[in-house]
Amino acid sequence: MRDMILQALRELDIPVYDITLEKERSAELFFIRKTLDMRRIKDVARCAVTVYRDFEADGRKYRGRSLTQIFEGMSLDEVKARLKSALFAAQFVKNPFYELYEGKKEEPVAMPSTLADRSLEDDAMLMAQALFAADTEEDAWINSAEVFAIEKQVTFLNSSGTDVSYSRYLVEGEFVTQCKTPQDVEQFFQFAYADLNTEALTEKARKAIAAVRDRAAAQESPQAGTYDVVLSGDQVGTLMNYYLDRANAALVYAQYSDWAAGKRVQGEEVKGEKLNLKLLPQAPYSPEGIPMAARPLVENGELRTLYGALRFCQYLGLEPTGNYERVGLENGAVPLQELQKGCLCPVSFSGFEMDSFTGHFGGEIRLAYLYTEDGVKILTGGSINGNLSEKQGKLLFSKERYDTMDYTGPFAVRIEGVEVAG
Repeated sequence: MRDMILQALRELDIPVYDITLEKERSAELFFIRKTLDMRRIKDVARCAVTVYRDFEADGRKYRGRSLTQIFEGMSLDEVKARLKSALFAAQFVKNPFYELYEGKKEEPVAMPSTLADRSLEDDAMLMAQALFAADTEEDAWINSAEVFAIEKQVTFLNSSGTDVSYSRYLVEGEFVTQCKTPQDVEQFFQFAYADLNTEALTEKARKAIAAVRDRAAAQESPQAGTYDVVLSGDQVGTLMNYYLDRANAALVYAQYSDWAAGKRVQGEEVKGEKLNLKLLPQAPYSPEGIPMAARPLVENGELRTLYGALRFCQYLGLEPTGNYERVGLENGAVPLQELQKGCLCPVSFSGFEMDSFTGHFGGEIRLAYLYTEDGVKILTGGSINGNLSEKQGKLLFSKERYDTMDYTGPFAVRIEGVEVAG
């Protein structure tokens, strides 16, 4: 496919382009309760070609771009027709001119992963066993589950000499927990790991089963008011997307964010923990062929790095970094049990959202625990609504850790003075 695309580009005299070739193998397991209902092996190839067209308008130079998909089995004429159509469309995209990344041909990179030590089928089965290891009770259980073990091989090349490739592994999936008494309740959970993280998945499943059991028993809603709130698990990673998004060169260029290196992003007075965040690569190269490496994002509450796609980095005069989707948070010294005292602790939502433009976060509560001097109340219903940009100066993080594909760091964060609707 690669050679045919390059031939078509030459014959059409398209001088500026990039090509992304991706092959994906996966072993997929589908369970009803603990019974394996179906297994599936998939082998998929994808190819995306972006063509560029330079032109001038109103005395300015532009570089238009258009992407098209190429599929296995296409003839040379079919490929040329697709590329020709994309080249025509590119003239209507008025991006200020920018250069493609100028790299070179590199040896393929195999990303280290404990998933690479065995077959995909074995990886999927081991993770499924870890998931169901927590399913040991009669009153609450895992109703259904899907587990996918995946190997991806990615090649990127462009007309500026970049030619890089890598392989990576991941395991991902979803499961539904259920409890039928005193009321029939189901809850949905997802997971994704870059390693054979069996202990983390077993712990996630254990907490999910406990949560659905408590949700089935919960009757009372929290009283409306202002609470110190502890968010945990995936919600902490969602909150950290506020910093990841606002440091993105695309938002800065569009003036949706006023952040710049050296800005005290938590404000001038920080009475809680000063943030220490890192940008962590999920692959050795960005989708534009830029080498990726761990970089400081925020150090002691101050922004260190603006990052982003090649085009926006060039517009802002920044070093090209590529886009990052994973952050590491190095804070956290308070034991979770201490952090939760006197707090409302929502553990599941119908949907938890973070608006990086405004700083608002919130969601409708499916299950929460209220920790009081008299004990723990199990609650359901109501919602929380807060603004991270207003509360970020008093954050406290747990000593306990949490790890997923897009976040690694403290398991929980305490936020003061969050509005709760009952």
